[in-house]
Amino acid sequence: MSTTDIKFLTIDDVSEMLQVTRSTVYNLKKRGLPFIKLGKNIRFDQKEVVDWVKANRTEGDL
Repeated sequence: MSTTDIKFLTIDDVSEMLQVTRSTVYNLKKRGLPFIKLGKNIRFDQKEVVDWVKANRTEGDL
C-alpha cells in the first residue's frame, strides 16, 4: 500500500462515518481506536478504523 492509498480522517469524519457523537469517538480512542498525532492534530487511518470496529464489534439484542 502506498501513502497515496491512505485516507486520514478527522474526529468529525470518524464521527460521521460511524454515526456517533464526537465524544463517543474520543471515548473509542481511549479504548484503543488507533490514531495518529500530527503536532496538535489527531487523525485516523480510515482502514485502521474499519478494521478496529470489525475486530471490536459485539452482537447486541436485535
